[in-house]
Amino acid sequence: MVENAELPYLRRCVELATEALEAGDEPFGSVLVGADGAVLAEDHNRVASGDRTRHPEFELARWARSSGRPRPCTRPASTARCARPPTPGWASAASCT
Repeated sequence: MVENAELPYLRRCVELATEALEAGDEPFGSVLVGADGAVLAEDHNRVASGDRTRHPEFELARWARSSGRPRPCTRPASTARCARPPTPGWASAASCT
């Protein structure tokens, strides 16, 4: 269940997905949110470059690892988790602990 406090992050994910689509890429966006609610990083899909590892969740995981940020944090995304077929505009959150 999505909490009301998560909605601004999820809306931003959809905005990022829209930016990706407008840039000619697949519509996916992710935001990395710290335990205090601060947005730590955000990105959208960049796989149109030919590098299939340029999904935003991978980019944010790389950023989190290199930044030395403390855990826990949450990564809302503009699509469903991998257990379900991707549906642009669907929002979910996954812990990055």
